[in-house]
Amino acid sequence: MKSSLVTISGMECLQVLGEQKDVAVIMLHGYGANMHDLFPLWELWHREGFNWYFPNGPHALNMGFYEGRAWFNIDVEALERAIREGRTRDLRESVPLELDKTLEGLEALIFEVAKVHKKIILGGFSQGAMCSSHLAMRGTLPLTGLVLLSGALVAQEKCPESLSSQKALPFYQSHGTRDPILSLEGARDLEKKLHTLHFKGALHPFTGGHEIPPSVIGEVKDFLKEITFLK
Repeated sequence: MKSSLVTISGMECLQVLGEQKDVAVIMLHGYGANMHDLFPLWELWHREGFNWYFPNGPHALNMGFYEGRAWFNIDVEALERAIREGRTRDLRESVPLELDKTLEGLEALIFEVAKVHKKIILGGFSQGAMCSSHLAMRGTLPLTGLVLLSGALVAQEKCPESLSSQKALPFYQSHGTRDPILSLEGARDLEKKLHTLHFKGALHPFTGGHEIPPSVIGEVKDFLKEITFLK
């Protein structure tokens, strides 16, 4: 299995195609990372059984030694100040200016991928998890499951109050109890919102920070196997 750089619906993306077409996993990186950041995970999560897509965020960031990417811009000064002061940030009322356009682009990518694969699992880390949750809450995408790693509820006003036609979409969610970037409270807010929309899953806290520890990698592997009926 070899990776290739492709463009899907105008979005740059690292792709790895497996032998079977049924299942595709789309993973969105966090702020300041890029499509290479989560790419190694495909070798840990049923590499032969699935097809993998790692899109690049549309907004370029100069990170010094490499080009970072973002799905939407953030107030870096406010984040750094909160970390220095040991405060958590409530992002529920924060509505990033670029969010709508980014979600439209990702929605187009998902529909394009769905033309080739029957089952789509969407997920991401941090900012990627925020975008993934908003896309899933639209209730219009052909999703089989949702993986949310170290995310939080953002732009609450853009979330629906109900999804009458939404099936009980399974989700896996993790968050560090000592995360200095996105608070555990924000993750709990997201979990609560998903439950009000009848998503099926739970938050899995772990002792750690803004990261993906080995325990979470193992739990995600089990989750993917469960929802895709992988033998």
